[in-house]
Amino acid sequence: MQSQVLQRVSVRWLPDPAYEDTETVALNVGGFFIDLRVTKETSTIQWSRAGERIILKQEPLTCRWTHIIDSLGLTIPDEAHFIKMENGDDLEVGTTPCPHRNGAMTAYEEVWRDVTAPASLHEPSWILQSSDGASFVGKVGSVYLAIRKSSDGAFAARKETLENQHWSVSFESGDVQTLPHVMQVLEEIEAQERDWDVGQKVKVANVEYVIRGLGGK
Repeated sequence: MQSQVLQRVSVRWLPDPAYEDTETVALNVGGFFIDLRVTKETSTIQWSRAGERIILKQEPLTCRWTHIIDSLGLTIPDEAHFIKMENGDDLEVGTTPCPHRNGAMTAYEEVWRDVTAPASLHEPSWILQSSDGASFVGKVGSVYLAIRKSSDGAFAARKETLENQHWSVSFESGDVQTLPHVMQVLEEIEAQERDWDVGQKVKVANVEYVIRGLGGK
């Protein structure tokens, strides 16, 4: 599966109209994903999760997303299919627990835009999960996401973006000292004497991670 950076354009919880109140970005690498949804008005995490992205059917593309970690504690997998829109965006149509409706299963529609830089398709992309299962970190092109949910329920997230060949933090929340910066992971990649492989264990900032998804190899 192609690695992707996706930006959400709008969400609709039926029967209400569509809107967008967040800066939402999602990374897909192999069979795993990370997404981060930051409320525009307050610059706080509205929702973030990571897990497996399982393709159930190709036509129409139908997926299931598991919630290995979830900032809201929601564990029921999402299932949805995609419809290609005239402008090239993708309309995701499915049913999932609605956070502001007390977790009630609700039909929804989300519009996603693929913003993956073409040049990045040939660069390494990856999603790693810490061996304790509580952290996910991933990079595709110029976007890096790192999220962690501690055993006490505390949630931390960091987003870094690459501009003019320099990585900078564009969002942080929670105890981010538990999360590596993108350059720490990239330095570990360069230090490896052999190529990374899915399932391989690597150490980053003295924390063991398992490689869950790889792209651009």
